[in-house]
Amino acid sequence: MTTIQPVVMLPDENARAYAESSAPARTEGTSPALHATEEMRRLATPWSVAVAKANLLHSCDLPPGIILDPACGSGTQLAALCSTLGRPGLGVELSGAVAPLAAVNLERCGKTSEEDWPASSRILWGDGTAAQSILETYHQHIEQHPCVALLHVDPARPNDAQQHTLEEMQPRLDELLKSWAPYLGTNPAVILDVSPRLLDTQRQEIENIVSSIWGDVAMTWQWLTQGRGRIDRLSLWIGAAAGLGPSRLIRLTKSGEVQLIEGTPAVSIAQPAELNIGDHLAIVDPCVISSGLGESWKKMWAGDESRWATISGRRPICINPRDGQNTVYQSVPDNPNFVMIQSMIQASGEVISIVPDLNEGSISSYAKIAADAGVSSLKLRCTLDPDVQPKLQSKIDREMRILALKNPVKSGFIAEINGIHLICKEQD
Repeated sequence: MTTIQPVVMLPDENARAYAESSAPARTEGTSPALHATEEMRRLATPWSVAVAKANLLHSCDLPPGIILDPACGSGTQLAALCSTLGRPGLGVELSGAVAPLAAVNLERCGKTSEEDWPASSRILWGDGTAAQSILETYHQHIEQHPCVALLHVDPARPNDAQQHTLEEMQPRLDELLKSWAPYLGTNPAVILDVSPRLLDTQRQEIENIVSSIWGDVAMTWQWLTQGRGRIDRLSLWIGAAAGLGPSRLIRLTKSGEVQLIEGTPAVSIAQPAELNIGDHLAIVDPCVISSGLGESWKKMWAGDESRWATISGRRPICINPRDGQNTVYQSVPDNPNFVMIQSMIQASGEVISIVPDLNEGSISSYAKIAADAGVSSLKLRCTLDPDVQPKLQSKIDREMRILALKNPVKSGFIAEINGIHLICKEQD
């Protein structure tokens, strides 16, 4: 296969007209008006996520130079990096139909900036693995020779594939990194976006590729979640871009705030043990477990005495024996980890009753137990047949409205651990 000679895509009148006709610009959330096809929007990193990732780099000691994205697509992430860090960007896109969109998008973002990074930012149509010819073309066009400060790449992957091999990512990571390694130094700043569905063995393959090029370089796997119990983005931060530990879990709020926990990944193990009235229970976002930081989070939440009662499914449950009020986040509200700990809790409270099977016939008695303990509303937070859950919840709501008329507003929930149901009263 002959490598195509890279071509600078100028955001001139023809490019703007083409971009508007083929993919009309529109805003999404807080994003500027950007051009992208519907398929590209479905797969692209949302602007809020792109900016959040860029902001994390403020704490990194990046070398002087430009931001490089050798598979930039519509240029959303590149534009977010350039505008947030105030650095020129060089994007490369293999598709001749997409490269003009990226050029116009980068220009649009540059017009709102008060800094001079747009002047030497360029989009090239070409093969992102052809490092030498790309840099030669870029340097010749801007008549300067800046170094590469950061390489960011989000390779294309098979659409809607639950699993895929590394060889199916385009451009291939091994070829891409080997091509650019001579221009990145011995402690490169690199961010690789990959599929959140990658297997542990595949993540190890990527680490092996990086180590084969740069040796014992620092690496941080970053899991990013926007809630809903799922990992939205997985990336490997390398060298000067790496964090403080080998793993980092990011919680991005709707307002764009970033909460994080960093640490060493460890296998969380459920420890079956007797449950007692008065135990404190927390239903935790499963992202804590999937990121490998369950042990770090658990220690922050309630110290060494806490334990995982269950770690599988959508509702991992952590138990703090007996002293439910003495959790770290409650006793040390000024702790910088306070918000992160709370953001990963779906529900928490004190166990007030341990009951047998949950069914329509037992609802009335369970509602009375909750009402007698001062609970005025009760939500089901356990595994149930989707056809059954709404019926049971409706009956609980009716019963609680009758029983809790004189009670102050106090929420509760029913959790489940290995088939055992627990009625819990939420803490203030």
